[in-house]
Amino acid sequence: TSLREHVEAIDIIAPQSYTLSSNLKISGSVNSEIKKIAKEHNIQIMPLIVNASFRQDIIHKLLTSSSTTQTKIIDFMIKEATENKYFGWQFDFEHISYQDKEAYSMFIEKTATAFKNKNLLLSVAAVARVNDQENDFYKNWSGAFDYERIAQAADFISIMAYDDPNSAGPTASMPFVRSVYGYLKDKIPPQKLSLGVPFYYWGWSISPFKRVRSGGTYQRLQFLRSTRKTFEGFDSNYLVPYLVYFNAGQGYIVWHEDARSFKAKLDFATQNNLRGFSAWVLGLENPGIWNVL
Repeated sequence: TSLREHVEAIDIIAPQSYTLSSNLKISGSVNSEIKKIAKEHNIQIMPLIVNASFRQDIIHKLLTSSSTTQTKIIDFMIKEATENKYFGWQFDFEHISYQDKEAYSMFIEKTATAFKNKNLLLSVAAVARVNDQENDFYKNWSGAFDYERIAQAADFISIMAYDDPNSAGPTASMPFVRSVYGYLKDKIPPQKLSLGVPFYYWGWSISPFKRVRSGGTYQRLQFLRSTRKTFEGFDSNYLVPYLVYFNAGQGYIVWHEDARSFKAKLDFATQNNLRGFSAWVLGLENPGIWNVL
């Protein structure tokens, strides 16, 4: 529905439609209606391919497999893209061990070379980090990404400047976004950097303080507003709005995204001459963001 209603504002649609399983086979397809809408409105389709359930053993198996096995997987993607007229592919492989950093870079380089020969684009969804401190997040999520090397091979990178692992509030505060870019600006050329922005929210219980919701939607916010007494504000440092409500005496705070927080991120991308933005995920968004666009 969101794609249909805002089709003129979208350049690339990237459905998370293909999965790499433990037997190193790819399965999936893009919804036929998405393909129809995209064709009618000249929107490029760039499907995402993920390791099933973001399982680390699956991506490790791929990266340590034989050259022949990797070539078969790349050939499948080329054939699938050609038959379905895809613009290219985006790798959304996540939960990769930092010890597979070299192997992942090499697989990206191998794929990019093969794609270029067939006039296909390769983009990479990359987990963001702000330093190289070897904590658990680095070792299992962000450390596998050699941003500079990936940027040289791929056509662009969608940097996931959200899910701040140290946040006690928003999934993507502006200080976090600035820190991510500060770390990356000398590693990825601006024309190859697409700023990842969230369309979902994080919810927290106030006491005890802990995160209780990670994929909240605008529809859920509207439900809270219609069924609870809410107290709302906008944090001038985070540049993110919040909503407080109570349920059975328990207090909750929701740090969500609206037109104001989206505009702050969009302005940041524009001011730094970035390629654009990559939003996760279409359909969850506050409709006010379309007025900003």
